[in-house]
Amino acid sequence: MRLFFLIFLTCITFKLPAQQKILSVSDMQGDLNILHDAWTSLHPGLYRYNSPQQIETYFKRLRYQCASPMPEAKFYILLSQTAQRVKCGHTYLNPLNLDKQTAARILPEKVIPIFFEITEDHKMIITQVVAPKAAYRRGDEIVAINQIPVKKITDSLLTVSRSDGNNATGKKYKNMNETPDEANGYSLFDIYFPLFFHHAKLWTIDVRAYKSKIVRRYPLSLMPFDARLDAYRGKYGAAPTGERSWDYRIVDRQTAYMKFGTFAFWNSKFNEIGFVDSAFQDLKKHLGISNLIIDIRGNEGGDNTGDYILSHITSQKLGCDDPDHSCYRFLTVPDSLLPCLSTWDKTFKAPKNPNDFFINALGLYEQKSKGDDCSFIEPKEPRFGGRVFLLCDAKNSSAGYEMARNFKINKLGTLIGETTGGSQQGINGGKFFFLTLPHSKYEIDLPLIFNYHPAKPDSGIVPDYQVMTTQQSIALKEDKQFQYALKLIKLNREP
Repeated sequence: MRLFFLIFLTCITFKLPAQQKILSVSDMQGDLNILHDAWTSLHPGLYRYNSPQQIETYFKRLRYQCASPMPEAKFYILLSQTAQRVKCGHTYLNPLNLDKQTAARILPEKVIPIFFEITEDHKMIITQVVAPKAAYRRGDEIVAINQIPVKKITDSLLTVSRSDGNNATGKKYKNMNETPDEANGYSLFDIYFPLFFHHAKLWTIDVRAYKSKIVRRYPLSLMPFDARLDAYRGKYGAAPTGERSWDYRIVDRQTAYMKFGTFAFWNSKFNEIGFVDSAFQDLKKHLGISNLIIDIRGNEGGDNTGDYILSHITSQKLGCDDPDHSCYRFLTVPDSLLPCLSTWDKTFKAPKNPNDFFINALGLYEQKSKGDDCSFIEPKEPRFGGRVFLLCDAKNSSAGYEMARNFKINKLGTLIGETTGGSQQGINGGKFFFLTLPHSKYEIDLPLIFNYHPAKPDSGIVPDYQVMTTQQSIALKEDKQFQYALKLIKLNREP
């Protein structure tokens, strides 16, 4: 076991920025004790994919690794890797919840001026370039950054990339993408590449041009975070973030298109329901439209707007053929943890009535049935009665995954794209605590509800037609999934 620890540690190269703190052994061990107590007392999915013995082994390993003072960035990685081992897409170190001082030390001041996607064959392909006068372009392959091969980079990032269950490689790679639709926040690459690898003052990038065998090295000037977004706007227009990731348009005389890039609009004034209603009302005016393409690619989740969208394309109630079994690990939050927990609803911390729950076969507290446990999707007017095609990808892992699941389970149309993230066995979520470790000040999201489907496989939703993005499609600006839907419409084919 000790040999494993040493190998693990030597795989990470760190360069300590001047402003970073060194964490003491007592500080780290104190944080680990709180994390252990919080997970074992509160996390409903802790033992979904790990045995209690495995979880204890992870903490034993962490305590061994933290037996001497270390840079706070290294501790951040170790905690991120441990959170990834829980195999819960909602359990991770959330950079949005860091205090300003900690964020200034952990998050990078400058970021890479390139957007890219990881393709099916794990190549890093450029999609947009905001660096001025760059010699590389869309469709070119990034082979190395700072002379570090992309394979080594992605292997490292896989250890901190969150997902649900054991069969979520596609989701883990999607998390590594640097995409304009998430350009208003730090990406996985932005945060972890400089933490894993030395943050050189002068960056280089090795690029193989599309359809070329020659690799050329170029200098790369990083940009301040806000400047990258401004540069994108100047070259490509407004970034498709938030409500700008939503779209509705008529494609041709027989086809309409709706895009829903996110369901997360916390503290936003955007009227999601109003947008959906108005789109379907307008669609009803176009009597010749018999095909609708709904696009949720890149939509990880948020609220349950996906079910509301589906209510406009179904003629019957949906939601009771395979209801969620929702349960908790706790009825009362331990007093010792209360100072470390925050959330948006104080009722989450309130003790639950034991009479409302029973202990199920998993040893969790499951709410007793009240006879109306199904979450119905009610048919809603105006209803679209034509053929529907849903475009999905591996990024769909929370509410995005659930929309794809409900669409396929209820046979509402044809699913095209990539196998989604998430797990058919259910995901953890619904309600959350934000656990702040008092010494490092790192925050870890902690879901409170375990939703499970015991008879389902541990996999995402498999589309009716698997259509992958390739280097060629990126280089030629081809939307393969969208074009495939148009092809099926033309051929008038069902799956």
